[in-house]
Amino acid sequence: MPFSAKSDAENYWRTRYGRPLATKVRALPDGMPEAYGVLPRDETPGIYAGGGAPLSGTSLRDAVPLEKSARRKNRLTKNSFPSARPRRLRYWFVIPFGGLTAVAFITLPPSKSGVPPERPEISSTVQGSIAGSPAPALQFDAALRQFLDAHEASLVALRGFLLTDGEGFRTEWLDATLRMQSAMNVLDAHSANWTDGQRLVELVEAKRIVARLLAEERAVAAIVGTPNRYPGLQIFRADIRPALAEAQDIAAAVMSAMLAVSSPDSVGPVGPFAAFRGELETLREDLARYVAAPANAGPPASARAEKFEVHRETLTAIRAEAPADVRPRIDRLIALISFTEEKLSRILVLEEGERWDYASFAFRTRVMPLASRLEEIAARWKAPM
Repeated sequence: MPFSAKSDAENYWRTRYGRPLATKVRALPDGMPEAYGVLPRDETPGIYAGGGAPLSGTSLRDAVPLEKSARRKNRLTKNSFPSARPRRLRYWFVIPFGGLTAVAFITLPPSKSGVPPERPEISSTVQGSIAGSPAPALQFDAALRQFLDAHEASLVALRGFLLTDGEGFRTEWLDATLRMQSAMNVLDAHSANWTDGQRLVELVEAKRIVARLLAEERAVAAIVGTPNRYPGLQIFRADIRPALAEAQDIAAAVMSAMLAVSSPDSVGPVGPFAAFRGELETLREDLARYVAAPANAGPPASARAEKFEVHRETLTAIRAEAPADVRPRIDRLIALISFTEEKLSRILVLEEGERWDYASFAFRTRVMPLASRLEEIAARWKAPM
């Protein structure tokens, strides 16, 4: 219904909100009841004396000419709905709000100190920020932990790759190096707010170390599973084994040449040369087993220095008795024996030292020192700024 200042509108809203109806009706001007047939009202609201029917605000308005006075204007303004609504609605706003406040007061436990209890769902980072602890410092600590975790994971995975040559460890190592570089980038971003000059200088040094460390790790991983990992084995395969194979071929040719001119009456140099050829075959087999054995296994008896000296003396004596056309081949045998001895001495040095497994050697001597320097810097960063 349209809102107005009529009394029936007021009674409508009073009835809706449970308020008592208006019982006071303004007085009519003198002489008006008789003129308009309006009887005096008794004490019962809405019932007129004499059994007359109650008059609504509309019938009153139609029955009584209203006076256009300032006083009536003020009454209409005060009774109009737009200004009366806020006064009535305040009760309906306050009552529910008061009920909610009472429920919260009863539900929440009282605090002895008068300070509301700390909410458990607030994270430590937010609480630290509220308490005055800078959130960027907490974020830096988290980034530093991620960097150290990735750094440790890269070392462990690379070591596992060295021991097993397994592709799984290699994949873990690659993933750890990526996370390590990413964490260093995050630390570099945090340095924009640093005020400690020493820490800024250490960050630059740490970035250099990380670059060198990752390069050394890649170099170590690149030689795993290749002949370059074991330099002694590489020397044997690239130098000694071809030299001994050539010596065996030459010895067979020399033996055939000497047998062609020999006679049953005089064996001559054939006997000593046959013994040399057998020892040459023994040397080749012993060296093949030696280089395949673990480090520090020790050289075989056939590869000792005195044995090589005996071989040279034997070949020199045979050369003096051999036919002239085979002497150059015997000279080549002497050279190959000396070449084998020299290469074998390098293998023995590698075995007695720490470079037999060069990948493990590089890991210990090149990767781990850089890792230690990086961890020392990170340990200083753990202290409060």
